[in-house]
Amino acid sequence: MELKTTLNIKPSADKIHPHFKITSIGSCFADHIGNRFKEMKMDVLGNPFGVIYNPLSQMKLIQHSLRNESFNADHIVENHDIFNHLDAHSQFGKKELTKLREGLNDAAESFKQYLKEAKVLILTFGTAWVYRYEKTGEIVANCHKLPSQNFTKEILSIEDICNKTEETLGLVREFNPDLKIIMTVSPVRHVKDGIPENMLSKSILRVSVEKIIGRMDNVHYFPAYELMMDDLRDYRFYAEDMIHPNNMAQNYIWQKFRETYFSEPLFTYCDKWQSIKNDLDHRVMNPGSQEHIQFLESLLKKLNKFSVIGNVEDEKAHVEEELEHAKQQ
Repeated sequence: MELKTTLNIKPSADKIHPHFKITSIGSCFADHIGNRFKEMKMDVLGNPFGVIYNPLSQMKLIQHSLRNESFNADHIVENHDIFNHLDAHSQFGKKELTKLREGLNDAAESFKQYLKEAKVLILTFGTAWVYRYEKTGEIVANCHKLPSQNFTKEILSIEDICNKTEETLGLVREFNPDLKIIMTVSPVRHVKDGIPENMLSKSILRVSVEKIIGRMDNVHYFPAYELMMDDLRDYRFYAEDMIHPNNMAQNYIWQKFRETYFSEPLFTYCDKWQSIKNDLDHRVMNPGSQEHIQFLESLLKKLNKFSVIGNVEDEKAHVEEELEHAKQQ
C-alpha cells in the first residue's frame, strides 16, 4: 500500500559537471541550493544581492548587472542610521553611504563576471506579491521596515512576469549563449500575505514559469514546490515556523535535484569530497603521535589532489597548521 504520492522526475539530459561555474538568484531556496554547492567546494556564486523574492526585482538586478547601470539613487533609504537600497537585501546596509554603493557595485560586477563564465543559472521565484515605492512608482525588492505609507501592495500578472523574464533571459543568452537555466518556484510559504493569497501567488508564478520554458530553449523547470506540496505534503516536514522546509525536507528535495541534474563525474566528485570531509571531521585520539602525523600527511595529499577541481584552500591551510603543530609536540 502506498501511503504517499511520490513525484518521479525525469532525469535531465543536460547534466552538471564538477568543473561547472554555478550562480543563483532569487528566494531563500536559491540560497539553499547555492549553499549546497558551496559545501561541495564547487565554484558557485549564490544570491549575490541577497534573498530577492519577486521575479521583477530579480530581472531588474540581472539587467542592471549586464548593462553596468547605476543603482537608482532615489531608492537609497536611511533608517536607524543605516543606509539601505530598496532593490537589494538588508545585508548591504551600511552606516556610510559610500560603503553601501561600493558593496552594491561590487556585487553587480561579480555577478556579471560569473554570468559570463557560468554553465548554470538557477532562478527561484518566491512570490508574485510586490510593493511599489510611492516616491518613484517602481516595484522594489525590499521595504527595509520603512513605514507602510511609503508603498502600495499589488500582485504581478502572468504577462508582467513572462515579458520581463523573457526579455532578461534573452539578454543573458546574448551574453552567455551556453548558459543552462534552471527555474524553480520556492516551496517556502508566504503566509503573511494570507493563505489564499499565497496560493494565488504561487499559482501565478507556476503558470508564468511554464509559459517561459515553453517559449525558450534550454530553460528547464525543477519542481521543488511540487515536491514540498504534494510529495512530502505533511506539516512534519516544516520547521517550527511552519513556513520553511525543515532539514529533512531540504535533504529530500536536494536528493531529487541531484538525481535530476548530476552527472556521473559529479557523483564521483561528491564521493571523493565526502571521504575527505569525513577525514576532516575525524576525532583525534592521540594528538601529536606518529599515527596522527601520518594521518594528517595523508589527508594533505588528498586535499592537494582534490584542489585541482575543488576549492579547498581553507581546508589545506588548516591541515598544514595542524600538521606543523603535531610535529612540534
